[in-house]
Amino acid sequence: MFHGKITATLFPVTLRPPLSALANLGVVMFMFAVGYLLDLRLIRGRERVAASVSVSSIILPLSLGVGLGAWLASRHHVHHVLPFALFVGTAMSVTAFPVLARILTDRNMHRTRIGSIALVSAATDDVLAWSLLAVVVAIAGAGGQQFRLLLVPVYAGVMFGLVRPLLRGLVDVYQRRAGSRPASSRRCWRGCCCPRTPPAGWA
Repeated sequence: MFHGKITATLFPVTLRPPLSALANLGVVMFMFAVGYLLDLRLIRGRERVAASVSVSSIILPLSLGVGLGAWLASRHHVHHVLPFALFVGTAMSVTAFPVLARILTDRNMHRTRIGSIALVSAATDDVLAWSLLAVVVAIAGAGGQQFRLLLVPVYAGVMFGLVRPLLRGLVDVYQRRAGSRPASSRRCWRGCCCPRTPPAGWA
């Protein structure tokens, strides 16, 4: 609108990187809080339901998106049809996980059984969709960043083999000492733990 003058006035180019970083930080902090409050005991025995919902919510939009991408590529004379079609399909299958979490939290449904299943399904959906996007980027060869795919197993190994046991030990220590601490001290402890989460969000 107005050739981008309103956007340039409200959000100058020099301020966009720090605003983007602040927005990403807010999303990571919010998702940390949602994960902290999520009670996985509510979905015990229903793991297959959550997985089937997640996979089903990806297959249909992915298939339709790939078909749409192939049709658009034929009409607009796109040279690299496969990467284009896969990208459109992946974009159609990505779930707005933070938006869903915000809706469930506002309605106080994130601690119910159906809310927990929805969050777990959406989280699985996001993991699969972003993995598909990484595959599409590797196929397209955009920017010569294919080497980053080699770092994915290393990152996953560090997170599951090192970071997760450390956090589990930290939680155990906190739970043993939480009973002897006032509520204000426990809230302060949570606030100190939260800033450690953004690196995983940007990775």
